[in-house]
Amino acid sequence: MTNQKKYAVIVAGGKGTRMGGSIPKQFLPLLGLPVLCHSIMAFAHSLRDVKIILVAPEDQMDSARTILKSYTGKLNITIVAGGETRFHSVRNGLKEVDGDGIVFIHDAVRPLVSYELIERCLEGAIQHGSAIPAIPAVDSLRL
Repeated sequence: MTNQKKYAVIVAGGKGTRMGGSIPKQFLPLLGLPVLCHSIMAFAHSLRDVKIILVAPEDQMDSARTILKSYTGKLNITIVAGGETRFHSVRNGLKEVDGDGIVFIHDAVRPLVSYELIERCLEGAIQHGSAIPAIPAVDSLRL
């Protein structure tokens, strides 16, 4: 498809405070896997040569390492600490991008991203320089 380097910054740096649980939602099980693993696996299977960068809460780095070791097999995943806000977490992940390439930024708690959507975004980024997934609005909108 392209010889450009590909990076997926999977942002899982949140604490899940709005949800109110003791475990951040990115670590909760969904169909037998922690939520963040679904997002990671979608990118790993869609883009065979992708470098995955997981941004995890600083106080959950050991948990993230354990989960990755248990559920993602031999995937080479770089783990970095999240920041105070989502902006800071994304910035921390982007520091691991080496040189030019195509960079995906994905929220780990959006685990149902399809391979087709990832591939369409890759094609869009190649053709136009950037891409953002969107779907048509079906709800009524008022100004």
